[in-house]
Amino acid sequence: MSNPSAEATEESVYKKISDVRQEINAIREKRYAYIEEIRKLRQKKQEKIERLKAVRLQLKTVFDEYSSRLNELKELKQKKEQIFEVIKEMRKEFEELRNAMKKTQGMNPDLLEKRIKSLEWRIQTSTLTLDEEKKLIQRIADMEKRLNEAKKILKIKEKGNEERAEFLARRIELATIRQKISNLISEITERRKTLKALKDERNKLAKELDELNSQINEKSKEIDELQKQIEAKNKELDELIKKRKSMEQGFTSSRANSIELMEKKKKVAQEKLEKGERLTFEEIYALYGDHRGNNEDGDNLH
Repeated sequence: MSNPSAEATEESVYKKISDVRQEINAIREKRYAYIEEIRKLRQKKQEKIERLKAVRLQLKTVFDEYSSRLNELKELKQKKEQIFEVIKEMRKEFEELRNAMKKTQGMNPDLLEKRIKSLEWRIQTSTLTLDEEKKLIQRIADMEKRLNEAKKILKIKEKGNEERAEFLARRIELATIRQKISNLISEITERRKTLKALKDERNKLAKELDELNSQINEKSKEIDELQKQIEAKNKELDELIKKRKSMEQGFTSSRANSIELMEKKKKVAQEKLEKGERLTFEEIYALYGDHRGNNEDGDNLH
């Protein structure tokens, strides 16, 4: 005879097994989705790392150029100061020359020499008093002094003309250096801007990498948690499968015992029938009834 309560229990176990398997599949699909998200996050992270490497390399290159330009600027400024001092000294010399030229203005060396010779000739050829001769000698002495100063100024003037060419060259060199300094300052300014932009990008990339690492770690924890849930559900499923097998084995054993008992009753009934003894309902059922687990024939006999 069948047991409705046992069948209901078995059906409940089967349903629970089906539900647990669906839960495991749902968790696995969620886990696979998280794994795919991590794969994309890691790919994005690798792209950020490669860009960060490129930015750091570019940052080093630009910084080296920036430092080189600063050193060059420092050297040019020192050279500019040196040339400026040289020009300053030359201007001072030219000022002294102009002052000396003013003092000797109108003193022509050739004309002075002619006058000196004329006075000397007069002394030699003319009859002069002692006082007149002394005056002429004094005049010659004064004129010779003026002649020496005029010659000296003439040499200074000649030297000044030579130095003016050098002065012009120095001023051209100074102008060239100033232009180079201006160009360098422009380059340094541009590189400073580039350095700032690269540093900002580097810091931004580092921050984005930290955020990606945080997301990856969070997703990894969620995947681990899902894996634990899968393992727990698998364990629950194993227990349910064991329970189902145990129930199936129990039903099989119970059915086998029922058949064995029925065979014994059938044998007893057969023996009583042969002896002409009266049979009970159960003996009649054992002898003529349906032994497949229902009592339709027994009911009919009754």
